[in-house]
Amino acid sequence: MQDSKLKAICPVAELRGISYLMRPIMIKGRSCSALVFLFDDKPYSYVNHCMHMHRPLNCEQDAIFDDTGKYLRCSMHGFIFDPKTGECQSPVCLGQRLQALRLEEIDGTLYFAEKHLILIEETGDD
Repeated sequence: MQDSKLKAICPVAELRGISYLMRPIMIKGRSCSALVFLFDDKPYSYVNHCMHMHRPLNCEQDAIFDDTGKYLRCSMHGFIFDPKTGECQSPVCLGQRLQALRLEEIDGTLYFAEKHLILIEETGDD
């Protein structure tokens, strides 16, 4: 039986053909988005929020990785982050971390496993 605290994101296989997914969420009463991606074939997720200027990593470009594919990158000022830990590698915010979101994989489907996270359903009414 599936834990009711789990919120389905997508089949893991869906992440293999794309750079990342972005999902609208509410966490601890704050509306934002979550980034979900594979790195070294392992799923990771972070709140889409750079601590430097409080903007989404993909605010200027539809990309979250630098040109090398080795680091997450904020498109506003180029700050880079370790994709496995979320730790900032740029001098201004060195050592600060993106907010990681716990994931759980069950039968090939990826879920958010965060107690205080609400997955906001997209309506398509833009």
